[in-house]
Amino acid sequence: MVTVSIIIVNYRTPELIVECIKTIKQFTTKVSYEVIVVDNASKGDDEGYIKSFFPETIWLSMNYNAGFARANNAGMRISNGKYLLLLNSDTKLYEPVIDTCVARLEARPDAIAGGAYQVYPDLNPRTFYHTFTFRRDFWIVPPKFRSVLNSLIRQTEYQDPEQVDYIAAAFLMVRREGFEKTGGLDEEFFLYGEDTEWGYRLSKLGKLLVFKDCNIIHEEWGSKPERYDEAQNYTYFNRFDHQIQLSNLVWIRKQFGALHYFLLMLHYWLWVPTFFLMKIVSNAINFKNPFSELENQKKFAHMIGVFSKYFWNILLKKPTFYKISK
Repeated sequence: MVTVSIIIVNYRTPELIVECIKTIKQFTTKVSYEVIVVDNASKGDDEGYIKSFFPETIWLSMNYNAGFARANNAGMRISNGKYLLLLNSDTKLYEPVIDTCVARLEARPDAIAGGAYQVYPDLNPRTFYHTFTFRRDFWIVPPKFRSVLNSLIRQTEYQDPEQVDYIAAAFLMVRREGFEKTGGLDEEFFLYGEDTEWGYRLSKLGKLLVFKDCNIIHEEWGSKPERYDEAQNYTYFNRFDHQIQLSNLVWIRKQFGALHYFLLMLHYWLWVPTFFLMKIVSNAINFKNPFSELENQKKFAHMIGVFSKYFWNILLKKPTFYKISK
């Protein structure tokens, strides 16, 4: 048995994967490992390109865009490692993080999984949530009510300073029994939210730790560069990426229950007419056409409409592959 099975999902990013594997080989010298690339609907000869650099790479084709959860699960099923490492294609190592993470987990039998901190290519820290309190951001509330929201959604207090609620799957190393006992990532998720939900289930088997001496480079927009342009147009109301937020809503229902999910959706529905009314009144006060400049309001209404299409499936927990078709 190899020590670590490294699973990388490919969605038309063979160049990024080659650069990632180069750093794996450079900085992983103390533990044995295998690299499994799981392919989601490549258009070109991504397998040939990657294997021209690393012929020992194990290639598994899903034959369709299966998303992150299903592809990683497929890779974990054929893996041989004592530890399973989910690694993003747009990450790079700049220190022996895999060796270190294995050593830390070997010394911590109470932990089921370990993770790393993320930095930008210039090695400045990258802000990333490791706590379920990030769901506060799903609520659209006036600033003066933020303190009320924070008091209602409290952060978990751990005695262990390295313990977290969940580990981001850009670098998530889990013991094999963690996969075998949980069945892996929830395959209803297409993309995003699956690592958060899995973290909740993994935490029932042991601690989840993010080690302070483990760091990886994670490109800001590496595997989906179009999100950079999309992010420039976000407003306080229209700040949700459709696929990300749909996955988050699925997670909320699965982990926190029907009432929490219903209240979250209800507040979105109430904001649709309120947001329009606010702009109409503002226009009138400023002697403009009351019904002008409503593009953001229409965009927000459309976004809530997209989420609402899945409302009953989510509320009733009807098995669904939650992928937004473009």
